[in-house]
Amino acid sequence: MKNYLIVCNASPFNDGSLKESLDMALIFAAIDQQVSLLLQGDALYALLQGQSIESLEIKNYLKAFGTLSLYDIEHIYVCEHSMKQRGLDITQFAYDIITLDTSEKQALLQQQHQVVTI
Repeated sequence: MKNYLIVCNASPFNDGSLKESLDMALIFAAIDQQVSLLLQGDALYALLQGQSIESLEIKNYLKAFGTLSLYDIEHIYVCEHSMKQRGLDITQFAYDIITLDTSEKQALLQQQHQVVTI
């Protein structure tokens, strides 16, 4: 089994990058790979409580974050620096996350067999 880390940087509302990241995570998990997600930058907004994207007239793919554990995707990491830059607090997130400082993020990256950045 290989370790895959999918790094998400894009806002959940700009383009389909974040949805593609979730789809990729589910595909890797379906073929019995160890998958984790790292959200940084504007991608953090996808994890906030009370998201409502119905007004954008797109399918609410953000609900998929709540189902990741069904696919044995147990770790959703968040860049602590990105959180601070955006004035976000861990209590604002709708899901269980693990915050990483810069050195922890580097260590995580080095533990992976494959890192995919979208």
